Amino acid sequence: MLLANARLRLKGMFRVAFIAPFVTPLVAMAQVWIVAFDTDYGLVNHLFNLVGLPDVDWLQSTAWAKPTLALLFLWKTTGFAIIILLAGLQAVPADVYEAAALDGASRKRQFWSLTLPLVRRSIAFLVVVQTLAVFQMFAEPFVVTQGGPYGSTTTGGLYLYNHILASDLGTGAANSFLLVLLVFALSLLSVRLLRSRDE
Repeated sequence: MLLANARLRLKGMFRVAFIAPFVTPLVAMAQVWIVAFDTDYGLVNHLFNLVGLPDVDWLQSTAWAKPTLALLFLWKTTGFAIIILLAGLQAVPADVYEAAALDGASRKRQFWSLTLPLVRRSIAFLVVVQTLAVFQMFAEPFVVTQGGPYGSTTTGGLYLYNHILASDLGTGAANSFLLVLLVFALSLLSVRLLRSRDE
């Protein structure tokens, strides 16, 4: 909503800052992630030490490796989410808000009663696409953790890759078939969510 506000100063700079990770190659970002979250020399632990907090084994601990990868995925895909939501917000006619303001609706009321219903399709599309991306995630754990520690960051795509690499084609084929079924089911769900309430 802030990025869609016409009165926001430096709006272009903020948009570029959010969208830049989305267009940056994932392997390059993953290398930055490895360096930043290194246990001994990483920037994140250095900042923790400055405020008196102990070092954290971000990528070597089963408790922290998965949240660290999730943060990388979130940072990488935030730009895509902003593009979709900005397109949805800019498609809302301005006279709708003007009419609501004349009727005495507050900004909060306009958001809940106008903005959210009018961008419902964009939100549903984004949720489904991001869910599909999570289930098909491969490059992030492959580059950053190789599925470790102790398999805690092994995703469906990486699991499939490991079995094919080990010439276990039967398990790999079964896993890929289940992945296709899952993606198909989520695609049907997306069609259902993207339908208009009037249909």
